[in-house]
Amino acid sequence: MLPFVFEWQWDIGHAVFMGLFYLALTIVSLGVMGALGMTFYDLYSGKEVHEEGHGDEDPWAEYTYKHDKADRGEYA
Repeated sequence: MLPFVFEWQWDIGHAVFMGLFYLALTIVSLGVMGALGMTFYDLYSGKEVHEEGHGDEDPWAEYTYKHDKADRGEYA
């Protein structure tokens, strides 16, 4: 039931439920608006889409697993 429906009763249960519902709706809406705002800012900021050095590095290049080192005999 919504407040504009005839059978709406202003009791504590409805007030808490609608308050939490609108709080969750506000949080989701602010998150979507923030994401859209950052997207449009990035699109229209004049930056190059693919800047130099971005995406060229491999963050896992230096990482090795323990079983790889054990197979090579580096440590047991």
